[in-house]
Amino acid sequence: MNDESVTLVSPTEFTRRWSGLGVQFQLAKLGGAEGVALLGFYVREMGRSRLPLICVNTAHHPAAIGAAFSHEMGHHLVGRLFDSHKPHAQLLTYTAYGEHLDDPEELAADVLVSLGVFPEAIARKIFLNPGKGRKSESTSAELPDSVSANVLKYFEGRFGLSFGAQIPSQKKLQYLAAVVHFAKLRRALLTEYEI
Repeated sequence: MNDESVTLVSPTEFTRRWSGLGVQFQLAKLGGAEGVALLGFYVREMGRSRLPLICVNTAHHPAAIGAAFSHEMGHHLVGRLFDSHKPHAQLLTYTAYGEHLDDPEELAADVLVSLGVFPEAIARKIFLNPGKGRKSESTSAELPDSVSANVLKYFEGRFGLSFGAQIPSQKKLQYLAAVVHFAKLRRALLTEYEI
Protein backbone atom coordinates (compact mmCIF):
# COMPACT_ATOMS: atom_id res chain seq x y z
CA MET A 1 0.00 0.00 0.00
CA ASN A 2 1.25 3.45 -1.00
CA ASP A 3 4.17 1.89 -2.88
CA GLU A 4 2.51 1.08 -6.19
CA SER A 5 -0.81 1.82 -7.83
CA VAL A 6 -3.63 -0.68 -7.60
CA THR A 7 -4.21 -2.83 -10.65
CA LEU A 8 -7.62 -3.13 -12.24
CA VAL A 9 -8.82 -6.71 -12.43
CA SER A 10 -12.16 -8.21 -13.36
CA PRO A 11 -14.83 -8.38 -10.63
CA THR A 12 -14.48 -12.18 -10.65
CA GLU A 13 -10.72 -11.93 -10.13
CA PHE A 14 -11.16 -9.37 -7.35
CA THR A 15 -13.56 -11.67 -5.47
CA ARG A 16 -11.20 -14.62 -5.98
CA ARG A 17 -8.23 -12.71 -4.58
CA TRP A 18 -10.07 -11.29 -1.57
CA SER A 19 -12.53 -14.05 -0.65
CA GLY A 20 -10.07 -15.53 1.85
CA LEU A 21 -10.58 -12.54 4.15
CA GLY A 22 -13.93 -13.78 5.44
CA VAL A 23 -16.32 -11.76 3.32
CA GLN A 24 -19.10 -12.62 0.87
CA PHE A 25 -19.32 -10.86 -2.49
CA GLN A 26 -22.36 -10.10 -4.60
CA LEU A 27 -22.05 -8.63 -8.07
CA ALA A 28 -25.07 -6.86 -9.53
CA LYS A 29 -25.55 -4.88 -12.73
CA LEU A 30 -27.89 -2.09 -11.62
CA GLY A 31 -28.81 0.21 -14.48
CA GLY A 32 -31.22 3.12 -14.69
CA ALA A 33 -30.89 6.46 -12.91
CA GLU A 34 -31.31 5.08 -9.40
CA GLY A 35 -29.24 1.95 -9.96
CA VAL A 36 -26.30 3.78 -11.51
CA ALA A 37 -26.13 6.17 -8.54
CA LEU A 38 -25.08 3.22 -6.35
CA LEU A 39 -21.52 2.02 -6.73
CA GLY A 40 -21.60 -0.54 -3.93
CA PHE A 41 -22.29 -1.23 -0.29
CA TYR A 42 -20.96 -3.10 2.73
CA VAL A 43 -22.98 -4.86 5.43
CA ARG A 44 -21.20 -6.22 8.53
CA GLU A 45 -23.31 -9.37 8.92
CA MET A 46 -25.45 -10.93 6.23
CA GLY A 47 -27.51 -14.11 6.11
CA ARG A 48 -26.98 -17.35 7.91
CA SER A 49 -23.22 -17.28 7.48
CA ARG A 50 -23.11 -14.02 9.45
CA LEU A 51 -20.21 -12.98 7.24
CA PRO A 52 -19.93 -9.42 5.96
CA LEU A 53 -21.29 -8.76 2.49
CA ILE A 54 -19.79 -6.54 -0.19
CA CYS A 55 -22.05 -5.78 -3.12
CA VAL A 56 -20.64 -3.95 -6.14
CA ASN A 57 -22.60 -2.52 -9.05
CA THR A 58 -20.95 -3.81 -12.24
CA ALA A 59 -22.87 -1.40 -14.50
CA HIS A 60 -19.92 0.99 -14.31
CA HIS A 61 -16.55 1.61 -15.91
CA PRO A 62 -13.87 -0.82 -14.61
CA ALA A 63 -12.16 2.05 -12.76
CA ALA A 64 -15.36 2.85 -10.84
CA ILE A 65 -15.91 -0.85 -10.12
CA GLY A 66 -12.34 -1.13 -8.83
CA ALA A 67 -12.76 1.93 -6.62
CA ALA A 68 -16.03 0.52 -5.25
CA PHE A 69 -14.40 -2.84 -4.47
CA SER A 70 -11.48 -1.09 -2.78
CA HIS A 71 -13.71 1.27 -0.80
CA GLU A 72 -15.99 -1.53 0.42
CA MET A 73 -13.02 -3.77 1.24
CA GLY A 74 -11.67 -0.78 3.15
CA HIS A 75 -14.78 -0.92 5.35
CA HIS A 76 -14.12 -4.59 6.00
CA LEU A 77 -10.45 -4.11 6.84
CA VAL A 78 -11.01 -1.00 8.97
CA GLY A 79 -13.84 -2.77 10.82
CA ARG A 80 -11.57 -5.68 11.58
CA LEU A 81 -8.60 -3.51 12.57
CA PHE A 82 -10.60 -1.31 14.92
CA ASP A 83 -13.16 -3.95 15.95
CA SER A 84 -16.00 -1.75 14.73
CA HIS A 85 -19.50 -3.12 15.06
CA LYS A 86 -21.36 -0.41 13.17
CA PRO A 87 -24.59 -2.27 12.35
CA HIS A 88 -26.00 -0.50 9.32
CA ALA A 89 -25.16 -0.88 5.67
CA GLN A 90 -22.69 1.64 4.31
CA LEU A 91 -23.57 2.77 0.80
CA LEU A 92 -21.14 4.26 -1.70
CA THR A 93 -22.92 6.74 -3.94
CA TYR A 94 -21.49 9.61 -5.95
CA THR A 95 -23.47 12.19 -3.95
CA ALA A 96 -22.09 11.28 -0.52
CA TYR A 97 -18.40 12.22 -0.72
CA GLY A 98 -18.88 15.36 1.38
CA GLU A 99 -20.56 13.27 4.08
CA HIS A 100 -17.61 10.86 4.06
CA LEU A 101 -15.41 13.63 5.46
CA ASP A 102 -17.51 13.67 8.65
CA ASP A 103 -17.70 9.89 9.12
CA PRO A 104 -14.44 8.29 10.34
CA GLU A 105 -15.23 4.87 8.85
CA GLU A 106 -16.13 6.30 5.43
CA LEU A 107 -13.08 8.55 5.50
CA ALA A 108 -10.80 5.62 6.39
CA ALA A 109 -12.20 3.58 3.47
CA ASP A 110 -11.66 6.58 1.16
CA VAL A 111 -8.09 7.01 2.42
CA LEU A 112 -7.34 3.41 1.45
CA VAL A 113 -8.69 4.05 -2.06
CA SER A 114 -6.70 7.29 -2.38
CA LEU A 115 -3.46 5.60 -1.33
CA GLY A 116 -4.10 2.76 -3.76
CA VAL A 117 -4.91 5.05 -6.67
CA PHE A 118 -2.18 7.61 -5.97
CA PRO A 119 0.77 5.84 -4.31
CA GLU A 120 3.43 8.11 -2.86
CA ALA A 121 5.69 8.45 -5.91
CA ILE A 122 2.77 9.30 -8.19
CA ALA A 123 1.20 11.62 -5.61
CA ARG A 124 4.46 13.52 -5.25
CA LYS A 125 4.78 13.84 -9.02
CA ILE A 126 1.20 15.12 -9.46
CA PHE A 127 0.66 17.21 -6.32
CA LEU A 128 4.10 18.67 -5.55
CA ASN A 129 6.24 21.01 -7.62
CA PRO A 130 8.80 18.81 -9.38
CA GLY A 131 12.22 18.90 -7.71
CA LYS A 132 11.10 21.33 -5.04
CA GLY A 133 9.05 19.04 -2.80
CA ARG A 134 6.53 21.80 -2.17
CA LYS A 135 2.81 22.06 -2.66
CA SER A 136 1.88 22.73 -6.27
CA GLU A 137 0.69 26.20 -7.26
CA SER A 138 -2.02 26.57 -4.62
CA THR A 139 -2.85 25.46 -1.11
CA SER A 140 -6.54 26.19 -1.51
CA ALA A 141 -9.18 23.50 -1.35
CA GLU A 142 -9.50 23.65 -5.14
CA LEU A 143 -7.17 21.73 -7.39
CA PRO A 144 -5.20 24.05 -9.67
CA ASP A 145 -5.91 23.58 -13.38
CA SER A 146 -2.48 22.06 -14.05
CA VAL A 147 -2.98 19.50 -11.26
CA SER A 148 -6.50 18.71 -12.44
CA ALA A 149 -5.23 18.13 -15.98
CA ASN A 150 -2.47 15.84 -14.67
CA VAL A 151 -4.96 13.88 -12.56
CA LEU A 152 -7.26 13.36 -15.55
CA LYS A 153 -4.32 12.30 -17.77
CA TYR A 154 -3.18 9.89 -15.07
CA PHE A 155 -6.65 8.30 -14.76
CA GLU A 156 -6.89 7.92 -18.53
CA GLY A 157 -3.44 6.37 -18.87
CA ARG A 158 -3.46 4.18 -15.76
CA PHE A 159 -7.11 3.14 -15.47
CA GLY A 160 -8.51 3.79 -18.96
CA LEU A 161 -11.00 6.31 -17.60
CA SER A 162 -11.50 9.07 -20.15
CA PHE A 163 -14.21 11.69 -20.00
CA GLY A 164 -14.84 11.61 -23.75
CA ALA A 165 -18.08 11.04 -25.61
CA GLN A 166 -18.21 7.29 -24.94
CA ILE A 167 -19.30 7.84 -21.31
CA PRO A 168 -22.91 9.02 -20.76
CA SER A 169 -23.12 12.45 -19.11
CA GLN A 170 -24.75 11.03 -15.95
CA LYS A 171 -21.78 8.74 -15.40
CA LYS A 172 -19.27 11.49 -16.29
CA LEU A 173 -20.56 13.57 -13.40
CA GLN A 174 -20.44 10.59 -11.06
CA TYR A 175 -16.91 9.59 -12.05
CA LEU A 176 -15.63 13.16 -12.01
CA ALA A 177 -17.00 13.59 -8.46
CA ALA A 178 -15.04 10.50 -7.40
CA VAL A 179 -11.84 11.58 -9.15
CA VAL A 180 -11.98 15.03 -7.55
CA HIS A 181 -12.77 13.61 -4.10
CA PHE A 182 -9.97 11.04 -4.14
CA ALA A 183 -7.47 13.49 -5.67
CA LYS A 184 -8.21 16.20 -3.09
CA LEU A 185 -8.05 13.67 -0.28
CA ARG A 186 -4.72 12.32 -1.55
CA ARG A 187 -3.29 15.80 -1.93
CA ALA A 188 -4.31 16.61 1.65
CA LEU A 189 -2.69 13.42 2.95
CA LEU A 190 0.54 14.29 1.16
CA THR A 191 0.76 18.02 1.80
CA GLU A 192 -0.67 18.13 5.31
CA TYR A 193 0.54 14.82 6.77
CA GLU A 194 3.41 13.86 4.43
CA ILE A 195 1.80 10.49 3.77
